[in-house]
Amino acid sequence: MSWFRRKRGKPREPDPDEQTQQASEFVDPYHRRASLRDGDRIIVQAGKVLDNITEAMERVDLDINTEISIEDDVVAVDELMSLIQNLRLGPTLAVHVVNTAMQIMSARYPTELVRTPLPPEYDLRTILALNITDQQHTIAKTIFNQRTTSATDLTEQDIADQLEPLTVPDQMELFVTLFYMYGTKVGAMKHRTGIA
Repeated sequence: MSWFRRKRGKPREPDPDEQTQQASEFVDPYHRRASLRDGDRIIVQAGKVLDNITEAMERVDLDINTEISIEDDVVAVDELMSLIQNLRLGPTLAVHVVNTAMQIMSARYPTELVRTPLPPEYDLRTILALNITDQQHTIAKTIFNQRTTSATDLTEQDIADQLEPLTVPDQMELFVTLFYMYGTKVGAMKHRTGIA
């Protein structure tokens, strides 16, 4: 996946002081650390991941030019994979992104712009060099527009059928695609309204 940087090389021996520091950050409700790793095992706090996603989305809205790395600023690839593969939270992540997007956009931008769905000709791949399939793009756009035109938040059940045919990597890419769709919509509304 092109959105995540993979660390290469031989795994190093764990440093006990570093492990203690990481455990302290993990249990601190005010720290961003959402996971602990022990060799091939990972423990993830889903609630912290959702908080980190919300915080990153708010940063995009506050400064559209801010550089956001999905891996470093939003959710690490192994955290995302664990949430989707082991905890089956792909639908939860997807609805969290679109519901949070509507909450943020509705607070700052004119309703008629916020509620306007992405047009039929919209293709995120023409804006960003993303390697996603037509199916992934269509599903993401459908979910985004479904929330845009809905008066209430979406639930996991609202999108379960759409995510059913997707593999774990597909759902990971869907999450990233929804995040970037939000960013492009915010950017377009800022350009249209002059809201900084």
